[in-house]
Amino acid sequence: MRRHLVAVLTTLPTVVVCALGWPLAMHRIDRAGHELVITRIGEAEQLVDHAAAVLRRQSATAPERLLDYERDSAATVVVVDPDGRAVYGAPCADADPPVMEQRAVRVALRGGHLESASYSVDDGRSSLVVATPVIRDREHWGAVITCSSLAGLKVHGWTVWATTAVIEILAIALSALLAEPLSRWLLRPVRLFDRAAHRFAAGDYAARVAVDGGPPELRVLGETFNRMADQLQRTLQAQRSFVGDASHQLRNPLVALRLRLENLEPHVKPCGRSQMDAALREATRMGLILNALLTLTRAEGSNAAYERVDVAATLEDRAASWQVLAHSTDVRVLVEPGADLRALALPGTLDQILDVFLDNAIRVSPPGGRIAVGAEVAGTSVVVYCRDQGPGMTPEEAGRACDRFWRGPQTLDTEGSGLGLSIAVSLAHASNGRIRLQPVSTGGLEAAVVLPLWTVDHDTPSARGRDGART
Repeated sequence: MRRHLVAVLTTLPTVVVCALGWPLAMHRIDRAGHELVITRIGEAEQLVDHAAAVLRRQSATAPERLLDYERDSAATVVVVDPDGRAVYGAPCADADPPVMEQRAVRVALRGGHLESASYSVDDGRSSLVVATPVIRDREHWGAVITCSSLAGLKVHGWTVWATTAVIEILAIALSALLAEPLSRWLLRPVRLFDRAAHRFAAGDYAARVAVDGGPPELRVLGETFNRMADQLQRTLQAQRSFVGDASHQLRNPLVALRLRLENLEPHVKPCGRSQMDAALREATRMGLILNALLTLTRAEGSNAAYERVDVAATLEDRAASWQVLAHSTDVRVLVEPGADLRALALPGTLDQILDVFLDNAIRVSPPGGRIAVGAEVAGTSVVVYCRDQGPGMTPEEAGRACDRFWRGPQTLDTEGSGLGLSIAVSLAHASNGRIRLQPVSTGGLEAAVVLPLWTVDHDTPSARGRDGART
């Protein structure tokens, strides 16, 4: 976006300067030519009296006056009789067409005047020929003709064009010089918006936009964003507090209820034993749900800093811990060999996610089944997977598996809260990762968590912490 804005800020002044500079230069050149024509016409009319004296030989000083004019104006003066014969001076030889064939001269020899607009100085001619009739007492005596070089006018035209070009180049250079800092000033609030929005979307609900710079409209938008973020933060905090407080407050009554049920168990008749067992199972399930809700609340509200996680060591540790439970159901948990990888995540995130995967995998695995856990690199991420040999999931079930309290058809008769994968999703999101569920070609399900791959850059001071890990 910055490149586009710089291009616009540079191109627009260029177009405006060129669009205005060229017509202005042409107007100045045309005006200079028109002024020259008017000046020469006025001077020719002033020479009429001297030309009349020359034609009638009434003054000995008339030729001197004409000569003085030629020296002062650098023009050639020719006085002709009505037949076009030169009485004073000689027509300039470089006129094109010849002097006597020019329209102004022909009109003047007929006793007429050519309007200034009829003269042309920009059609490639090298000289300007102006003719005025000499009329006395309604009698046509002849004409006075002036021939002026247009070299000075052409030099003036080139000077105007050169000056215009220099001004345009300076204006374009100035616009290009100012475009970069101006675009940075305009886009600085946008960059701050982008960073704050990314941080907020990634779970850093304390992210705010600085409103101390930039255009006023963007500062107002920044204040609106901050107010919205404050409201959302308060709402989310209230929701989490309610869930956490409710879960915590319900644990004590639930423990007391379970103790009372266990105390009543010796006094229950055999016919009510099944109902007592069902009540105890429901109390146990409620306890699991409350514990899961507390874990989910802590996962969503975590503000800890990212840290380097040894993936291989975590896999070995969790596989060894769950092997005892898996052995009781005749299931093996194996760690597949792989590269020595490091992930970037919140403390304890990978451990808890693997616990959810292994717990679910052991429940659905048939006796004699095999569960494989391992890790692999995918671009700038590390994928930690758990593959079982259970019944797997349909695409519709995989799409709903991470919903809170959802349980698959194959797990309805087993213990569980339906919150395990929801907790894993929250933990993964808090670590800038995601959960992926997909079928295995040999049967079963692969549950995987995709986390950022740790690199040496993450140990630099600017990359530490939750915000630095995201940049």
